[in-house]
This record gives sequence, C-alpha cells and structure tokens, in this order.
Amino acid sequence: MTTVWTGLAIGAVYTLVAVGYNITMAQSGIFNFTQGQITVFSCFFAWFTMVDLGLPWWLAAGAGAVVCGLIGLLVELLAIRPVVARHGAHGHAVLVTTVGAFVVILGALAATWGQSPKTLPFFGGTETITLLGGKLSPVDLWLVAAAVAAAVGMHVVSGRTAWGLSGRAATDNPDAAKAKGVNVTALRTTAFMLAGGLAGLLGPVVGPKIGVDVSVAVSLTIYGFVAVALGGFGSYLGCLIGGVAVGLLEAGAGRYFGAEYPPLILFGLLVAILLARPTGLLGNRGLRVV
Repeated sequence: MTTVWTGLAIGAVYTLVAVGYNITMAQSGIFNFTQGQITVFSCFFAWFTMVDLGLPWWLAAGAGAVVCGLIGLLVELLAIRPVVARHGAHGHAVLVTTVGAFVVILGALAATWGQSPKTLPFFGGTETITLLGGKLSPVDLWLVAAAVAAAVGMHVVSGRTAWGLSGRAATDNPDAAKAKGVNVTALRTTAFMLAGGLAGLLGPVVGPKIGVDVSVAVSLTIYGFVAVALGGFGSYLGCLIGGVAVGLLEAGAGRYFGAEYPPLILFGLLVAILLARPTGLLGNRGLRVV
C-alpha cells in the first residue's frame, strides 16, 4: 500500500502540471511547454521566500502565485503573441516557441539560484502517517487534495462560467468567436497567467516532494505531458485520471521491475492509447497537439 500512496502523491504532482497545460490548451489551443519549468521555478521561489526570507508558507504561496502569474503573462506577451500574430495559434511555430521559452526560463533559473539542489522542508511536518496499511507523509495528503481540488475546480470553471465556455468556443473556431465579440487575445493572456499562478501557488507543497532542483524540469515536463495526453486534451478530470495513472505506473514499475522500466512502460501505454484515441481517454476531439 505504501507504493500506492507514493504513486498517488507523485501522480498528484503530474496532475497539477497537466491541469496547467490544459488551462492554456483549452482556452487558447496552445500547448505551453513552459508549465513544467514554471512549476520548478515556483519550488525555487518557495525555497527563497520560506528558507532565505523566513516568510510563512501561506505568504510564500501568495507571492509565488503573483510572480509565476507574471511569468506566464511575460511568456504570452513576449513569446506567444508575436508568433500567433504571424502564424496563428495552431501549428508548429507556436509549439516550438514554448519550447524556446522553456529553455530561457531554465537558463534564468540556473543563473539566479545555481545548479545545486536545495532543500525545502514541508510546513506541515515530516512525521510518517500509517493509513490503510501503507505509509505516507503529510505532504502526500496535501498534494492529493490539491490535485483533486485543481482538477475539479477547473472542470467546473471550464464548463459553467462565461470565461471557460468562451475559451472553448475560441479554441474550436477563433474567427467565429471573434465575430461574436469574444476577445480571443484576452482569453489567451488570462489563461497563461492563471496556469502560471496555479504553479506558483503550489510551490510550498510541490517543492518538498520533487525537490528544489533544476534537473527535474525536463522529467516533470514530459511526465506532465504524458498525464494530459493519457487523460485527454481539454479534460480536467482526464488530467486527474492521467496523472494518477502515470504516478501509480511509475511507482509500481519502479518497485517491481527496476528504475529503468517506468519510462518504457509509460510511453508504450501512451502510444497504445493515442493510437486508439488521439485525444486521450476523456479528451475533446477538437483539441490535439500538432
């Protein structure tokens, strides 16, 4: 059971990254590869504010949400918007641009805080909890709760608010949405800010689990992508299902087969599912990464 709790906790991290991916994907049709790097930045920022500055976790979380939201805004303004103006939101150009922005943020992060890993203690304590025959830590419970709240919350926002419904319309047919008065640019900008803000808010919880280390950025980005691809592009509940599946498979395969097997099993499963359902298990058929 301990392996299950480990898988659920790391799967919750992947779910949170996947939800961030889906926010920009569902509202603008753009898959934003910087989400994983902004999540890593949020861990460094939480370490800086809580360890270096001595701020309480809730203040560090609020400051992280603001700062990472502004990073999302800058990515949209400086990288995405000029490319969209020339090539449109759907195509390889904008996808490659987000990869370039990822590299820029990674370099800035390494230049600011260095390559050495940092330690961020969890504000809720580190004592071991025994639950249903398995062992876990308080941060694991917080992560699972945060992942469920983020996925369910965004599912409601996406399907029951004017902002969410307008984003779906703009993604499916931008020209028709513009003709009906939808501000497509504003939707895209707020989506990038919200995705960044979500990552920043959760830095004090994610950091103690994955570590404060620039080297985790690539794997976090990839596994977050696998989670959203498995669960379904455009589906927040799919992000939760995909994230949990990736986490459980990683933990289970790592324990029973060895550390080298989880990537092979995960990507094999991803290929099989995408061959059968290109938009994932619960995805919107109008959304896919190109």
